Amino acid sequence: MADANSRASTTSSGKRKRNTPLAFYAVKVGRTPGVYQTWDEAKQHIEGFPNPQFKKFSTYTEAEAMVKGTTSSNSKQGKSKYYGVAVGHVPGVYTDYSTVQAQTKGCIGARQKSFATHAEAQAYVDGFKRQASAPISLRGDLSESSSLAGKPFNIGENATKKRKKEHVLPVSALTNGDIKYEPGWGPLPPDAEDGFDRTIKLDEASGNIRTKTEEELSGTKSQPTGDFSGPIVVYTDGSALGNGRVGAVGGVGVYFGANDPRNVSEALRGKRQTNQRAELTAVARALDHIPIDREAVIVTDSNYSIKCLTEWFPTWEKKGWKNSAGKDVENKDLIEPIIARIRERDMCRAKTKFQWIKGHANDPGNVAADALAVQGSRYSTPELRNAREFSETLNILTRSPSEPTRSRPVVGAKVETKRTPEVGSVLGTAPAADDDDAFDEIFATLAAEQSVQNQVTPSTAPEGL
Repeated sequence: MADANSRASTTSSGKRKRNTPLAFYAVKVGRTPGVYQTWDEAKQHIEGFPNPQFKKFSTYTEAEAMVKGTTSSNSKQGKSKYYGVAVGHVPGVYTDYSTVQAQTKGCIGARQKSFATHAEAQAYVDGFKRQASAPISLRGDLSESSSLAGKPFNIGENATKKRKKEHVLPVSALTNGDIKYEPGWGPLPPDAEDGFDRTIKLDEASGNIRTKTEEELSGTKSQPTGDFSGPIVVYTDGSALGNGRVGAVGGVGVYFGANDPRNVSEALRGKRQTNQRAELTAVARALDHIPIDREAVIVTDSNYSIKCLTEWFPTWEKKGWKNSAGKDVENKDLIEPIIARIRERDMCRAKTKFQWIKGHANDPGNVAADALAVQGSRYSTPELRNAREFSETLNILTRSPSEPTRSRPVVGAKVETKRTPEVGSVLGTAPAADDDDAFDEIFATLAAEQSVQNQVTPSTAPEGL
């Protein structure tokens, strides 16, 4: 959670601290550039990093502008300069010298120069682009019989000594009769597919193209086959920049895995932008992407969300969604539909389990979900903060377990909470395995409810559908 330990958070017995000035720390040059709400977070990205660039701001807009480069914290009045970095970590045109230093420091053969205009700097950078870097057989302007195509590669003693001095991996040479070529320069091998030579690769350490080793050529990658078993494990997190203060913006993060299309990073909808609502919404968005008949383990660092969805809600339902003080339960509009979705999953014999994990403890899944949530908060706009939540789970038709039904037994109305040390809390109980008639009636009822949802008039339909 990006703001779980915010100094502006509230407790059941304490009042919100309103006198703490809001601060945002912009890290423009560091391990992970971005805007952070605490100095401790910002220090993690600049300590030990060469020539970091950072600054403290009182508003998020100013901090974000510095990171994006629309303003310069170190700019001086006078004539502007443009620095062309032709050879560096990230070649391009820059307007501040500290960034130029960060892009050239430690880069072998770095080349940079200052100019009075952006066009001159860009022309300088473009002049260093290696137009002849493509494999010879992929270029239409050169034939294999040209002098460049037949350029021999000298792998003599002097070249070997030079490579050792620069601490780069030796570049293997491909042979074609008596002629030796640099990797990527000679004709494509017979087994090349779609103009791609699978025997070469870019060495990240040296920046040179080299021939793959035997181990790399014979290596294989595991690919999903679609035949999966066991529970679906998903990480959720919520963020609220400026949590508890006027102007706070929330974000939702859901992480299924690296490059998984089900991952979610989006702004929190609604006028109430709090960390707790972002956490609950993240759980709902995770359930949106999990099949109703598949067991799921939701990993979160929000104890509040877990207790709401496993321990506290039965008492709230008995009291008509009133808390111990007789007031309306906070965030009922999110908790109630999530409980309804979990009960539907119970009736389909799919358990929904929760596992608590300590936040900011370097767990890869939690760190990824946190990053998605923080990024989602930056997508926030006034239009989204005035929009209704479009989550399928949060727009489910809800019914209290005590309400009578006309065409189905109250199956799954009794919700038991089980706790295991491995996966946290398990919600709901499924009917007996031999109760096939009950299941047929349950699925028929669910289909009828879904049909009712699809017939909602445009004036009452949730925004975003």
